[in-house]
Amino acid sequence: MSYAAAILIVAVSAAATIAASLAVDRLLTLEARRRHHEVGSQIFQLIGVMFSVILAFVFSEVWGEYNTAKQAVTAECSALHAAAVLAESLPAREGRPVTQKILSYAQAVAGTEWAMMAKQKRSLPASDALESALTIAAQLPMRNSDDIDTRTQVVSLLSDAHAQRETRTFQLTLGLPAAMWAVLILIALILISFVVLSGTQWPGTVIFAGTFTVSIVMVLVLVRMLDYPFQGALALGNDNFVALNDQIARLLTAH
Repeated sequence: MSYAAAILIVAVSAAATIAASLAVDRLLTLEARRRHHEVGSQIFQLIGVMFSVILAFVFSEVWGEYNTAKQAVTAECSALHAAAVLAESLPAREGRPVTQKILSYAQAVAGTEWAMMAKQKRSLPASDALESALTIAAQLPMRNSDDIDTRTQVVSLLSDAHAQRETRTFQLTLGLPAAMWAVLILIALILISFVVLSGTQWPGTVIFAGTFTVSIVMVLVLVRMLDYPFQGALALGNDNFVALNDQIARLLTAH
């Protein structure tokens, strides 16, 4: 979701609430609304507490998944860079094929897969490149104990990068269930209706209802923007993989 779409949703919701408040102000007398408010205020508080608990839980989960995706990207790039450095430390450039495959993978992710992730898709060529790097690393020659240790570390780092990739791509389709969104929106509409029908005099009703609606809708929109870490205005960028490309390219040039 873009910022423009988010602002539009908030503005339309506020406008609809203000229009409803004006209509209620004309159709119902202030005294009638105050009588209903005496009973409705207790229900409003109960539903409000329930909505707050659910929303806090949902926001915590969404924010946690967003940070999980961000940490997976950082850990994946760190593991790949360390694996490339160790591979280049092998004698006679025996680790060069591994480094080149890592570079191919990083280029595929930064150049192709990142755009695909916004559409909840992953790149098969990128996945194949990482698997190929892992296979080549596992078959590196072992002449002494140092070579064995280096190969073991390279394989371990590439395995960790593969695991972080799985975590990253798992977040592509891990969104809130439709039923959860239905519950949140329904409860929000009920609370907004209570505010619209509150026993306050114009222009208080319009101000309170508009402010309340904007607050509720802004939080729901923020949850939606964080729900898919690689989509919309708050999408995670490919800066880590771009930097990784530069680091490995310099590494290959230096050796």
